[in-house]
Amino acid sequence: MTTAASSPRSVLAQRVKQRLKPFMPSWILKFHRDRAIRKEGSLYEGKSLGEVFTHVYKTGAWGVAEDQSGFYSGSSSHDPKIVEPYVKAVTEYLKALPERPAVVDLGCGDFNVGKRIRAECGRYMACDVVDAAIQSNRTRFSHLDVDFRCVDITTDPLPPGDIVFLRQVLDHLDNARIASVLSKLGPYKVLILTEYLPHSSDFTPNLDKAIGSHLRLFGPVPSGLVLTAPPFNLKVSSARILCEVPDSGGVIRTIAYELTGR
Repeated sequence: MTTAASSPRSVLAQRVKQRLKPFMPSWILKFHRDRAIRKEGSLYEGKSLGEVFTHVYKTGAWGVAEDQSGFYSGSSSHDPKIVEPYVKAVTEYLKALPERPAVVDLGCGDFNVGKRIRAECGRYMACDVVDAAIQSNRTRFSHLDVDFRCVDITTDPLPPGDIVFLRQVLDHLDNARIASVLSKLGPYKVLILTEYLPHSSDFTPNLDKAIGSHLRLFGPVPSGLVLTAPPFNLKVSSARILCEVPDSGGVIRTIAYELTGR
């Protein structure tokens, strides 16, 4: 499947930008990020979650796929320097459990990461709000025994399971929507959360932002999500950092939270 805006010329331009991005000066990257943030703020106002992220994929805001799937969930789902440490850490965590858990993957995107950890899980449900991405995943990953579902995690009931994955999903939402998602996590035993944070620990967490492709890390005041801090105050019995990977002037941290809602 190809996205609606993916003419051969626009796809080629996006691929060139993707390959040049690591070599661009920081001020150029900041200029383009700031412009995208301003544009998204007005463009997505009043839109549903599905409408917003369908548009994100169609416009290649996170990049474009090298294959014909038409869906690309960003460099942090494809760059080996980011993906490999995550897969190694999460695989080790899952293997140490007494039995393979039932997993619910919220915001599974193009499933390039999920496919790498599927074998260590029992029942696997992968959810995303973009229906076309889910349809594509059902076709491309039919051999993996994954239950792909179209779910708006902010408004729909969440599927049952033991472990819930939220990998670089919540930071794209505003605080009200994040709170809605967190209010539904009580039935799960463990939340494995992955998000960008500023390098320095001296930052103000959980600054609000508009829904969209950009991150709190690149806001006017760099921020990041700390779910155990206000205004979310997620109740956990333990927190264990599984891995940290530096990227884009920040760090991508994966934490396993044992939840207290059961």
